[in-house]
Amino acid sequence: MNINLRSDKLLFVHKGTITKELIELVVEALEQSVTNLEQDRKVRRKITNVFIEVFQNIGFHGAKDPEFSSSDMVIVISLPNHYKIGTTNLVKLEDVDKIKSSIDEINASTQEELREKYKTALSTNEVSDKGTAGLGFIDIARKSEQKLYYEFEQVNDKYAFFYFETHILKNYADGNGSKTRKSASIHN
Repeated sequence: MNINLRSDKLLFVHKGTITKELIELVVEALEQSVTNLEQDRKVRRKITNVFIEVFQNIGFHGAKDPEFSSSDMVIVISLPNHYKIGTTNLVKLEDVDKIKSSIDEINASTQEELREKYKTALSTNEVSDKGTAGLGFIDIARKSEQKLYYEFEQVNDKYAFFYFETHILKNYADGNGSKTRKSASIHN
């Protein structure tokens, strides 16, 4: 993730193990930072909702290994035209292809198709072994209205680092926000 701290406004960063208990405390801190910076309530709500999803994804689905105990990271940055929400966490190598396939399918979908996928997933009531319905990435793409960016970096024979990023456009109130889903890039 490319960060220029001279021009970018760092709203939130957390590095270390993410637990369910930590999520509530962190969401309150982020909401305060965003409220102080962003006028548009719709944009603030999107940032908070996407943030909660990415934080929960790491907490529920990230692999845990004492050797990589501080590998989880969530960052929120304010850029001139958008907010960048990025994460890094450890995943099992056996899960990499499933995650790639899921995100690629989401990125190939229109907003309407994402709405239908979301409704279908809710109506089937299928819950994973982690107690979730697998809606996280769909929900992030729906709320951010942007493509999802990801990379994987294998670290050993069991794990890979999963880098994930999405953007939330600013300026919805003045009509400059776009409803076209664009690709996120780890470089802007």
